[in-house]
Amino acid sequence: MAEIDHQKPIIANTEEFRHLFPPTVEDSVGATPAVNIDETPTSNAPASRAGPIPTKSMSIDSTSSNNSSALSCNGGIDYVIVFRFPTELPKKDKTLTSRAQLETKVASSLTSVTDRLAKLNLRFQVRPGKEDGTLLILISSPVGPIKKEYRHERVRDFLLGVRVDEIGDESNNTNNVDQAFEDLTEAERLRLVYEILTQPESEGGAGISNEIDEYVESIMPLHDDKFNNHWLKSWSTKSLIDDYDFLTIRDHFGEKIAYYFAFLQNYFLWLSAPTIIGALVYMTHSNTLAVWFSLFMLLWSILFIEMWKRKEADLAIKWGVRNYSKHEKRRAEFKGEKMVKDHVTGEDIPFVSTWKLLGRRLATVPGVAVGAFLLSIIVGFVFILQLFLHEYYNGPFAKFLHYAPTIGYVLFIPSMTKIYSKWVKTLTNWEMQKTDAQWEYSYTQKIFIANFLVGYLSLFITAWIYIPFGDYVLPYLTNLNISHEHKTVDFQRLRAQLVYFIVTGQLVGFLTEMVVPYLLKKFVPKAKDMVSKKKESTSSASLNEKNSISTVEDEEEKKFMEKVYKEVAMEEYAIYTDYVEMVIQFGYVSMFSTVWPLTALCAMINNWVELRGDAAKICKYTRRPIPLRAESIGPWLGNMETLVWLSSITMSSFAYLFHPSTQIHSSYTPVFTLLAILVSEHLFIALRFGVRKALKLIPSMAEWLVRKEEYNLKKLWLNRMVGNHQQFVARRSFEEEDNNSDLADGLSSKLWSHHLDRQAEVNGAIQLVQNTFKTK
Repeated sequence: MAEIDHQKPIIANTEEFRHLFPPTVEDSVGATPAVNIDETPTSNAPASRAGPIPTKSMSIDSTSSNNSSALSCNGGIDYVIVFRFPTELPKKDKTLTSRAQLETKVASSLTSVTDRLAKLNLRFQVRPGKEDGTLLILISSPVGPIKKEYRHERVRDFLLGVRVDEIGDESNNTNNVDQAFEDLTEAERLRLVYEILTQPESEGGAGISNEIDEYVESIMPLHDDKFNNHWLKSWSTKSLIDDYDFLTIRDHFGEKIAYYFAFLQNYFLWLSAPTIIGALVYMTHSNTLAVWFSLFMLLWSILFIEMWKRKEADLAIKWGVRNYSKHEKRRAEFKGEKMVKDHVTGEDIPFVSTWKLLGRRLATVPGVAVGAFLLSIIVGFVFILQLFLHEYYNGPFAKFLHYAPTIGYVLFIPSMTKIYSKWVKTLTNWEMQKTDAQWEYSYTQKIFIANFLVGYLSLFITAWIYIPFGDYVLPYLTNLNISHEHKTVDFQRLRAQLVYFIVTGQLVGFLTEMVVPYLLKKFVPKAKDMVSKKKESTSSASLNEKNSISTVEDEEEKKFMEKVYKEVAMEEYAIYTDYVEMVIQFGYVSMFSTVWPLTALCAMINNWVELRGDAAKICKYTRRPIPLRAESIGPWLGNMETLVWLSSITMSSFAYLFHPSTQIHSSYTPVFTLLAILVSEHLFIALRFGVRKALKLIPSMAEWLVRKEEYNLKKLWLNRMVGNHQQFVARRSFEEEDNNSDLADGLSSKLWSHHLDRQAEVNGAIQLVQNTFKTK
């Protein structure tokens, strides 16, 4: 068995980094001497010299066969830290005047990371990346740090009510905890290691983060190819996904990913009702809107939201994450202005004044508003251009220009949305959110705003502006001598716009999520290899000679490192993208199904493909997600509730505006439209109230389990605090003590000295009753 050399430091001197920075004229003329940053690790915190990667034949410390099998798939590597640094002086950094200073800074940053890993007794080794200026820190955790973090988590879970140990006598409790640790799933183990890596140093972690460490680009786990292949093969042969499949996903990818797939499957099943009813409406009301169908969709939306809340609660209990939302995990990036004592725990915590935090939150509002405004301008411009070319323009190249807005929408809008997403992420980081939950909520709301505008703005313009006032544009076109062929518009124009968004959006989503990544995965590496082949052949020999980090010689290691390089080149999986796609689609179904009753049918077909496509995307085209815990789908549920409320506004306004008897150009139309909205909104409140009250009358199995668990826990701790009640009472028994010992002198002695015989007292009382009746 190959042993990792713990005697030598991973970086002995900046000279060992010299091969990463090709010499230049500047360095040869006036180079600054390299600073020696040699640090020999202590015996209780060994640093790992780069050596052979543990393979399946190597023993990784573990207390269970399950853990061992989970680890062996990637040679015992839990995580890979991508350490990327510039090899040339950055123009923005004016503090660095020479490449030697840059080299020293990079080496110092790397040493800081490795020292923190060594301090926590984590195994690690550093390997050169596929590209210049990239190092890969391969990390494997022994059982000791994981057990420590596991016990810490169990205590926190107990205090928060996430899960409760079966507490009997001390020996049984220890056995239960040991058995639970042996049964750790792969997701739980990886999550514990991630906590060790990312928790602030003050809380016992390494505090490694791409927001703190300048050259740490990302922290990523490696895919289990065997599991991925089995997962994809299994789902490709199933028409429906069952609870066991979600449990499998939870055990491998964590609760956060499992909740997404559970939501998508539940949403897919619920779409069957509006799909069937919508098809009937479409066949019978092809040219009109059905008011009763609008009411049905409003009730369906409310029922779906409320039933999903119950489903979330059931899954939280089954997966052992109930009340996890109470855990406010402090972000490693939150350093604060100073350290203060926590009033409850007495620990030192970072502190920032409330006024400063409030000021930053308020300061980001204009930034988000400006980004949303610019995005709205772009969406509005594309819509107006499309409207003009479709409805009015009849000049040269009309047939070709007809497709220009569609092409522009597909190419331009997604790019602008990505720019907006990066912008709001920067703003969210600047807000100095204290916890991960707060950061996620703030970022999610900003992302939702952008996608709300992109998805619905043009439909609102069509329904509430263009259709009522579109005819007023014709005189201006005539005055400008613009050739046009315009007809009076009705809700069919809105229907065409909706169909365009749903069909085009789903097609573009499929292409960008599945086809484009497949093509990039297949052709881009080949192109890069062809370009860099000559360069690698001329420089590889000299690079290997200078490289102090050992090169891969074993064929199995070489194959494994190719897998690592391949996954490092992938994009990170963004669950926000998948959630926002489903939430926006839910908005189409809930708000606009009355316009095109086949909306739910298209969504259902799309989601059947999406369920399997997202699985393939996670397995083949993105990095493996970090397994994180979750109690629900998070802020997205609140966003969907907002959309349901909006559906009461859109459907009522559409029902009145597009009714055959409505004079849409009448001056009274706005007033009656507002009245219809007011009535519908009150109806929405009444329906939601009624549905919630009705569901409370039907207790779920999860609620019974929670009540039973809480009762047993209270009973157990009550016995522990009070002790055995019978033994307590037996300690002071009148029969075993002198009855007169506690009688004081005086009145108490006079009252009780002749009344201590209980039977005599009873006989005397009966005699009094008998005497009473004798006198009568």
